Amino acid sequence: MLKISNFIKVILVLIAFQFGCTKLPQAPLEENVQIVEDLSTTDAIPHEWGNLVSTVISPDFPRRVQLWFQNEEGEIHLAFYEMDERRLAPKIVVFRRY
Repeated sequence: MLKISNFIKVILVLIAFQFGCTKLPQAPLEENVQIVEDLSTTDAIPHEWGNLVSTVISPDFPRRVQLWFQNEEGEIHLAFYEMDERRLAPKIVVFRRY
């Protein structure tokens, strides 16, 4: 009887949490904060991207390395290096500062 009572209490708490949770409103993104650009060449890293600040390998894409650069203006460039093809992916993501 004690196990059933505890089980019912747990179910009631889970139901209360279900109705107590509401989705937070999404803040609108400013225009041009994140831009996808095409690369003119995939065998070199442009000097304008600035310094390499981080590299990341995602477990979902183990053969692709994320290269994060930041230039003096504060813009962040995210490029992807394809290890199998030994070149940069043809598109990058640019995060602009305002």
